[in-house]
Amino acid sequence: MKNNINNTGTWFLLFSFAVLSGCQPDSGNGRASNDKQAATDTLTYQYTDYTRYSDHPVKTSETTDTTFFSVSYPVFPDSTVNLFVREALLGSDTASVEKAAGQFISDFDRFMETDPFPRVWVSESHAKVYCITPSYLGLTIDAYSYTGGAHGNYATVFEHYDLTDGQPFTLSDVVDTAYQNELTAVAERYFRQREGLAVDQSLEDRYFFDGGRFSIPANFALEQDSLLFLYNIYEIKPYVDGQTELRVPYTDIDRLLTDRARRIVNEIATVKTP
Repeated sequence: MKNNINNTGTWFLLFSFAVLSGCQPDSGNGRASNDKQAATDTLTYQYTDYTRYSDHPVKTSETTDTTFFSVSYPVFPDSTVNLFVREALLGSDTASVEKAAGQFISDFDRFMETDPFPRVWVSESHAKVYCITPSYLGLTIDAYSYTGGAHGNYATVFEHYDLTDGQPFTLSDVVDTAYQNELTAVAERYFRQREGLAVDQSLEDRYFFDGGRFSIPANFALEQDSLLFLYNIYEIKPYVDGQTELRVPYTDIDRLLTDRARRIVNEIATVKTP
C-alpha cells in the first residue's frame, strides 16, 4: 500500500482588515480576516494533498496501471472551518481522508478479485478557496471518478461558509424560500437568452427539466456582479454537452436578497484583486 501526504504552500497573513483577498480561482496563496476577532487577527490556510494507491495493479497486454484515491484541500488553524471543509470534500464531517481512501481502495480490491477483466478505478477531489472576504469563505470542489463504464463522471460543487457565525449556508440563505419562485422566473429569462430560446419555446425536447418546467440548481457561486448557477453533467443536458453556467445579475434580484447575502455581496464587490 502506497500513501503520499504532501503539504504545499506557505502560511500567508492578511495585510490589514481593510485589504480583501480576491474572489477568483485560488492560486495557492491563502489569506483572509475574520471580523469576529480584532482587526489584527487573521484567518490563514495552506493546501495539503493526500494520495493512496491500491496494491493491486491492473495489467493488460499494453499497459500496467494502478487504482488511486486523491484529494487536495485547504487547511485552516480554525477547527470549525476545517470541519466545514471536510464535510464539503467528503460529504461527512465525521469521515477522514484516510478512511475515505481506505474504503475506496478496499471496494476496488474486492471488485478486482471477482471481475475477470478489471479496470483501474480513479477518485479525485480537489477543494480550493474560490472566494474569501472578512466574513465569507467560498469553496469550489472539482471531483472526478471512474469505476468502470464508457467514461468517468465529473462535477463542480460550490460550498459556502459564514465566518461571522461559523455556519455553512445554502441558496435559501441567499434568497429566502418565499422568493424562490421569483428568482426562478428571473433566472429562466436569462437561461432562455443564453440558450437562444423564445419566451414560449418548450424545454421538453432539449433539456432534462422535470416535466419540461425550468428550475434552478442548488449549486451556486457568489460572484462580484452576478449569482452564478452551475448545472453539472446529466442535470439538464446529455454528458456530451458538459456543464452549463447561468449568471443572474444582482441588479435584477437585489430586492430578493437576504441581509446576509447583501452583506457578503457588498464585501465581494469591493474586493481588490491582484
